[in-house]
Amino acid sequence: MQLKSLSKIFSPNSIAIIGASHERGKVGYEIVNNLLNGKFKKEIFLINPKGGKILGKKVFKNIFEVKEKIDLAIIVVPSIICPQVLEEVGQEGIKYAIIISAGFKEFGVEGAKIEEKIKKIAEKYEISFLGPNCLGLINPYQNLNASFGANLPEKKGNIFFLSQSGAILCGFLDLADQNNLGFSKIVSLGNKANLSENDFLEFALNDPQTKVVLAYLESFVDGKKTIEILKNNPQKPLILLKAGVSEKGKKAASLHTGSLAGSNEAFEAFIKKTNVIKADSLKDLFNLVKGFSFQNLSEKNKIAILTNAGGLGVLGTDAIEKFKVKSLKLKVESSLELVKLNEETKDFLRKKLPLSCSLENPVDIIGDAKADRYKIALEAILKDKNVSAVLVFLTPQKMTEPEKTAEIIVSFFKKYKKPIFTCFFGQKSVEKAIKILEKNNIPNFDTPEKAVEVIQKMLGNNQIFEETKNINQLIISEKQKIEKVLDKACSQKNLEPEKVAEILKICKIPYPKFVIAFSEDEAINKAKELFYPLAMKTAGSEILHKQDVGGVKLNLKNEQEVKKAYQEIVKNISNIAGDKNNKEIKKVIIQEMVTSGEEIIIGMKRDEQFGPLIMFGLGGIFVEVLKDVSFGIAPLNYNEAKEMIYSIKGYDILKGARGGKEKDIDSIIEILLKISELSIAFPQIKEIDLNPVKVFEKGYSILDFKFILF
Repeated sequence: MQLKSLSKIFSPNSIAIIGASHERGKVGYEIVNNLLNGKFKKEIFLINPKGGKILGKKVFKNIFEVKEKIDLAIIVVPSIICPQVLEEVGQEGIKYAIIISAGFKEFGVEGAKIEEKIKKIAEKYEISFLGPNCLGLINPYQNLNASFGANLPEKKGNIFFLSQSGAILCGFLDLADQNNLGFSKIVSLGNKANLSENDFLEFALNDPQTKVVLAYLESFVDGKKTIEILKNNPQKPLILLKAGVSEKGKKAASLHTGSLAGSNEAFEAFIKKTNVIKADSLKDLFNLVKGFSFQNLSEKNKIAILTNAGGLGVLGTDAIEKFKVKSLKLKVESSLELVKLNEETKDFLRKKLPLSCSLENPVDIIGDAKADRYKIALEAILKDKNVSAVLVFLTPQKMTEPEKTAEIIVSFFKKYKKPIFTCFFGQKSVEKAIKILEKNNIPNFDTPEKAVEVIQKMLGNNQIFEETKNINQLIISEKQKIEKVLDKACSQKNLEPEKVAEILKICKIPYPKFVIAFSEDEAINKAKELFYPLAMKTAGSEILHKQDVGGVKLNLKNEQEVKKAYQEIVKNISNIAGDKNNKEIKKVIIQEMVTSGEEIIIGMKRDEQFGPLIMFGLGGIFVEVLKDVSFGIAPLNYNEAKEMIYSIKGYDILKGARGGKEKDIDSIIEILLKISELSIAFPQIKEIDLNPVKVFEKGYSILDFKFILF
């Protein structure tokens, strides 16, 4: 979809409503009513076989009766006749459509078949359509309300809103009108059978009327494409609320839109990779968009707090420190910092304010502060060159003047052009003051913690999107050799260990020396090629969890122990498989033991929406019980791999906690990058499991490995 082409769906010169209804309350009636009430100034053609008039406008019996050119068709007919209607739209040369009708893949198998039909018809006639099963779209700058939602938003603004739920969109718009939020474009995505979030996201990021993109999504049509779009257009923030992250939530999303929701691990990795601003709830979504829409925050992170309540000041300080600790853990450079006011500012405040006021940041002008005290303190703080933004707290006490204080804040915001955020804590007593603030683009938040969180996320959005490049070209240079190994695997699902070892060797990924044996005698003889102690494990390709089924024996010190281990492993696997003559049951790997080093796990699985998902964690109890793992989306760059390691809770163990020696972090980064490159270069590899991996003070070794192919 080309960017220019979407402009016609937002700014059509003529619209046909196919399925316009004569009956008030019907969707086909309300869309006509919305278009007329919104004072859309271009041509509107109503189509209904009954003819007549609707709201004073002539109704055509079919689209062929309309002789003028039509830019956009809005289809509101039963799903069963949608294919026929879209065929007629195509025959008339109309290139854009909004299919409001429900009854497609969200209704099951028969609905999905109808949806496939309309997709094929659209492809045949090169029609771009929104929906089906959607609310429609709104463009306030064109007075275009092509939806059956509420009226046009009260305010034209800079927010581009994408929603996969029409109902959530309607509720959010109602809330927005009460809080002075304005929109550039509003789109209900529905089933995304043709136009998806990627088409509209690309348009929004290049739309001059848009400052911030807001999205509620239940699934991604093509997560890899989304990443590419965001990488190429990093200048505008995308605030995203993703639904369907729990197992039951995923099922609900599927029933709602017929879409398969991706794993939450993949989504979290997507957030890290793209610098998308994640909203955790609808309330969070609202707070974040208010901050981004109203204010501009520079890369400077020096903030001052002004309060009439010490408690709020402490809570604000705690929130700033909490984010600072978290940011340092993840190696994020930009975190909020309480600025040290210069001495000139403090001297001025000392002369003008009561002795009981605290002049250190947070500046506490105490509970009896009226508007005049706020005026003195706020202006002095804004004049301070060290201060890049101000957070103003107010609790309504007997002498407090909320409205006057709000008016002072507005006047100084206009005068000094520095970002100001507020938390007027309360409800009835501060309601009018909050309206004054937000009418003038000063966002107010319910709590100090929420205010700090929004500011921190705004600041974090200033980070530059880091380009992903192949750091290590080894995989690419040896691609043909690896391809030959995979080709020889033919129809194998679980790649034989010998072939996996070949690939690891080509990639210069070290592993302990091992041999393969198919009998007791062969096991004893081949063990002589290795150094004791040894490990033995079943090599049966269908056994995924060898330890759990008695398929692993460790610390074998002599031939007798090798013999006994072989007998026990074959017996255990035979009991499971039930076929004692199966050659695979008798196949074992004998490997030199590695006793030193810290145990880690590295893996890859392909997510349906985002592609290869790389996993890292400490081994043993950390992964099995604590689930202390991190994820990244391939291709990884050096810093992404590094952050995956830093972000696990057990990172300090790798750094040498409690007197231990620091492990080779760079070697872990190296293998993460190699697995990332393998997953990109060879899409026939479905999963990779390197578990355990032992990492030493210098280097690492892969003790067990598994490649699963499609």
